Amino acid sequence: MPFSFKKDLLLNKVKLAVWGSGYIGFTSAINFALNGVQVLCFDVNREIVDSINKGEVKIPNLEYWLGFSVKPLVAEKLLRATNAWKDLNRQDVRVHLIAIPTEKGGEPWDGPLKDVVEKIAQKKTEGGRPDLVIIESTLTPNLIEDVVKPIFEKARRTIGKDILIAVAPRRDWFHSPEKNLKNLARVIGGIDKKSTDAAEEVLGIVSDNILKASNHKIAELVKSVENSLLHIPAVYAMQLARAYPGLDINEVLALASTHWRIPRYYPTMGTGGYCIPVSSKYVVQGAEHPEYLSIAKEAIRFDAEQAGFVADMTARHVKNGKVGVLGIAYKADLKVHTLSPALAIIKSLSEKQIKVQANDPYYSPEEIKAITGVENFIYPNEMKTFKVLVIVPEHRLYTQTPKSIILKNLKKGQIIIDNTGAWDSLREEFKKKGVVYHRIGENGWCNW
Repeated sequence: MPFSFKKDLLLNKVKLAVWGSGYIGFTSAINFALNGVQVLCFDVNREIVDSINKGEVKIPNLEYWLGFSVKPLVAEKLLRATNAWKDLNRQDVRVHLIAIPTEKGGEPWDGPLKDVVEKIAQKKTEGGRPDLVIIESTLTPNLIEDVVKPIFEKARRTIGKDILIAVAPRRDWFHSPEKNLKNLARVIGGIDKKSTDAAEEVLGIVSDNILKASNHKIAELVKSVENSLLHIPAVYAMQLARAYPGLDINEVLALASTHWRIPRYYPTMGTGGYCIPVSSKYVVQGAEHPEYLSIAKEAIRFDAEQAGFVADMTARHVKNGKVGVLGIAYKADLKVHTLSPALAIIKSLSEKQIKVQANDPYYSPEEIKAITGVENFIYPNEMKTFKVLVIVPEHRLYTQTPKSIILKNLKKGQIIIDNTGAWDSLREEFKKKGVVYHRIGENGWCNW
């Protein structure tokens, strides 16, 4: 009888390992555990491992988006975490989901991926049954051929026989619970047909809509290209806002988006997170002829300096005052500060010898100091101490604070620079109070 990964996972004859316990890895683990699969999460951070084994979710808002507690999954022994490689180097651990960051300092980075693949390559199979490796992380095109395959080949693991490899990048969006693993289309591509079929079988446990690419090289490029197709127009919106400072580009883009082929874009202080800002770099780095990707290269350049432009604009109006930055995360209600424009703004202002403080409800004062190098301030009580307030992510705490409390803690002459319109609805009240409010992209936003 043919070996079935799906059948043996659901019968708990074999276990599934998830490498990495961030948003991507942990949600993969939870989804498989919910379907009765025994999951082992691997993470080098002992604190994360201990929290998972206690049934705690240390990722802010994840339980809110999930809508349930993970404690029953731990109690039923469907979910466990470890930081010991030996716990995964077992014959009954036959499926490996790799969900680790492949970015460092804003550049593609394959260091952790190499480490994980080398560990998996050490594991020998028995009984003629292969291990299956599914890479969920974003990859530079050709990384499977240039990095992953050679590691397994050096360890004398025969591709397609005792090791199967597939690429299955993630698309789910943690800001919208309905955009999840179950509902969204999932692209997969194996190194051979056997790998593709095995990945489809396993991922079909949690995903309803699987799209099989013709090979792993296509699947590698899909994730980078789809994110780059978001990155480039997002940067174009920033460029429009700077090219037409005397017009409300937000209104222009809103009206343009009524065309049936044009999505809604917004000018911002810059993109952030693991995916969008780096996406065009993956595409360029993996290209056989990168000289043709001039648009992607320009998007990378412009995006990288947008936050500095905002900092320069802010500095012109501070003089001897202070700047308060609301939110160091790149996105509302996520505890992810990777490539957040807030960090670049704080760094640039600090280098200009301007006093900066920051607030973010998802980070402790100690974390804010360690990440940004500046002190925390208390929101909303200490907002009056700043000449300029810069709002980066529209955290719920900021958007749901009663307007009377916001207005009480502001004073005449203050300036607010708002990234995405968190306080757009208060602009008339600000005007009456003598507070100057500018949203990125509106008429005069950078020309004052």
